[in-house]
Amino acid sequence: MKVTIVVETPHVTILKKTLEKEIESSPYKKTRTCIKEGEPLTIEIQSDDMRAVRGTFNSLMNWLITALESLSLDT
Repeated sequence: MKVTIVVETPHVTILKKTLEKEIESSPYKKTRTCIKEGEPLTIEIQSDDMRAVRGTFNSLMNWLITALESLSLDT
């Protein structure tokens, strides 16, 4: 099973660096996650275990939402 997340944003580089750190330190060993180069930001999660894909997806979506909300703050 493969899930693809596509994010249209001008902050591709920042999000990619943020998510790569999360993926590297991830306790999820049952999934393979990669971030493709270029725009839009494209993330692929693969595994034979549906529950593992769901867990990784939920974790990455929480990180994405938090990062995008932080980037949109007016400081």
